[in-house]
Formats: sequence, C-alpha cells, structure tokens
Amino acid sequence: MSITFVVSSCEDDIEITVPYPKDITFNDIKLNRFSFEIRNNPFEVGSEESGVLIFNAIDTGNGEFSGFAISNKNWRSYPWSLSPDFGSNSLTPIEKQAAIDSTEFSVFTNTPNRTGNFLVGNTENENAFFSLKEPRIIEHILVANTTYNYLLSKYGTIYSGTLDQSTLHNTIDGEKVRNIKIPNTSTNRYGRFFLPGPEDSKLLSLENHEKIERVKAGSIAADIARSRGASIEEIKRDSVEAANATNKGFIKLIIEGYNQGNKTGEINYYMGVRPKANPLNLEHNVILDDWYKVDLTQLGSVDKVLFKMTSSYVNNEDNMLYPSLFCLDGIRLRK
Repeated sequence: MSITFVVSSCEDDIEITVPYPKDITFNDIKLNRFSFEIRNNPFEVGSEESGVLIFNAIDTGNGEFSGFAISNKNWRSYPWSLSPDFGSNSLTPIEKQAAIDSTEFSVFTNTPNRTGNFLVGNTENENAFFSLKEPRIIEHILVANTTYNYLLSKYGTIYSGTLDQSTLHNTIDGEKVRNIKIPNTSTNRYGRFFLPGPEDSKLLSLENHEKIERVKAGSIAADIARSRGASIEEIKRDSVEAANATNKGFIKLIIEGYNQGNKTGEINYYMGVRPKANPLNLEHNVILDDWYKVDLTQLGSVDKVLFKMTSSYVNNEDNMLYPSLFCLDGIRLRK
C-alpha cells in the first residue's frame, strides 16, 4: 500500500508518496486538508490484517475535546494573527481561539509532516485511551509534540529577542525576531510573537521554568541557613548546593497497559526534559521536535492502553500548566 501526502503553502507545499508498512494509521479517515475533527463517540481504526483498535473520543463543547481528536494539520510557527506586529488588536474570541487551534491541532515536525492523518490526545480526566478487540502485544507507537506544546516549552508564551532577567519571560516589546520555520528571511517579517497557554496563561519555556525553580530552591536554602545564624560563606554554600540539586524541568508522557482490568506495566516517555530531570539519564536534554518511536513490548499482552501526562511545571493545585496534549500515529501490533 502507498499513501499520498499533500501539504499547502501555509503549512509547506509538498506532495510525496511513500510506502507504508502494516502499521495502524488513520489515513482511511476522510478529513479535509489542514483540518481537524472532534468526535463524540469511540471510533475504530485498523483491519483484520493489522488489528483493530477502538479510540475514546468525547466532544466537551465549545471546540474542546477529551480523549482523541483527528487531525492532519502541520502549522509549525507562532500564529501571525496573535503577534503585536502582524495581528490585530480587535480579534474576536473566536478568531483568537482559531489561532491557538492552529497550533493545538498541529503536529510539530522539523520538516513537513509525511504521515497524513494522526491523532491528538488530550490526557485530562484519564480519557485518552484505546482498547483492542483482543489482547495483543504492541511493538511500538509513534508520538510527537503538538506545535502548541513545542512552542510553549521551547520558547514560552512570548517569543522575542529580549529577556526580562527578573521574570525570565521574553518581553513583548523586545527585539524583533524571525518566526520559526518560516522560509522568508526578510527582516520585514521579523516581529514579536505571542501564544497564550490554557486559560490565557503566560507560560515560561521549560528551560526558564527550570532556572526559576533553581533560584527558588537556592533562596529557600539561604533563608534556612540565615535563620540558624550561619556565616555568609555557609549561606552561600547551602544556596548553591540546593540550586544545583534541583531536578525540575520535564514534561512526561505516561503509558499504562491493562489486560482484563489489571495493570500490566507502565512506560515513562519524556516529551521534553532538561538535564538532571530524568533520574535514569541525567544528561537527557530534549524537546521532541519530530515523530519518535516508543517500544511498548514491555507492557506485555494488553487489551487497553491509557495515556497520562505530568510535568514539573504546575500550578498551586499541582495541575500541569502546559497543555496535556500529544500526537499519536503508526501503531504496530505483534502478529
């Protein structure tokens, strides 16, 4: 079987036909170019040859969803319409949400996406799961960041060339920069860019979140040392040690396998991580910028796979500040 992929000029105009192995994909679902679809009922994908999976899907209203939505969008830059240099101050709430949706329902890839349709998973309320008609071992899946998550975790809500050293947010009136993944190199297209997080939040990049947490840890340690009458040298030593011991700075996808209601195993996969934040690999430093293969064989034979997300960047209720979103494609079941 071969599949043709077409991508437009605003999302990279390329048409490529590539052979596909016997993986479960979503290209048999009819979807308009550069669009997404939110469903309100579970849907089946696959065949007798590849295996059949049932994906959970819930339309929660007002353009929001839980579980899985279907998309083929591949916008990889900050929305122009939200930029103070290129956008309008009179955007309606619908127009603003449409700009955010262009990133929320896009997969971020380094080059134009060639997988066609894919799923966007929202892990809130543990609704992002799929089930199998019969228990099977899953060899692997492909996962990627949404463009929404990539931009926020890589650059933050505000993207400019000037950093406020006290808050570690870029300034909206700072130096103009080139929008990422835009081939036009003209400085006339340079600007300041903006992308709010969920509920209009103003979010730091993952790197600057880590730096803020180190400063906090160092400040707390210094206060404790000061309260016990430590010397200036001791206060400084305790502060530096606490800052260096801080291991914040990650976004993690948790993949759980189940068989007849019993948990078979769990896999932790980092969608973004700073050095020291992954205890099994202290040098791990990445924000996923393409599709990556995740081996699920250690889950054993399963009839359900549940996806969760967690992060070190949380609010006072320990809820993730970054969107709890990821992209899924290319599922291969063992014969």
